[in-house]
Amino acid sequence: MNTSTLALGPELTIAFAAASHQQLAEALAHDSGTLTLDLSGVSEFDSAGLQLLLATRRSLAAKGRGLHITAASAVVRDALVVFGLQQLLAEAA
Repeated sequence: MNTSTLALGPELTIAFAAASHQQLAEALAHDSGTLTLDLSGVSEFDSAGLQLLLATRRSLAAKGRGLHITAASAVVRDALVVFGLQQLLAEAA
């Protein structure tokens, strides 16, 4: 199975949603297999960033592909816990 890795950051916020969405759209269109997101460099994360992650997971699942989040920064981990979505991290295990 093919796996591609995409590093995002330092901001996954409303201000950078369009740029992050473009990066994710390119990865969805050009790669196959599992998409691994390296979020270790994310220092700012808000609900727009969360929406991007959820939409990406949904798009990948529709294509029979998986999403793995690796090395999530503390701000990403904390936000996922607050929103009750820590399973996104567990799925990466």
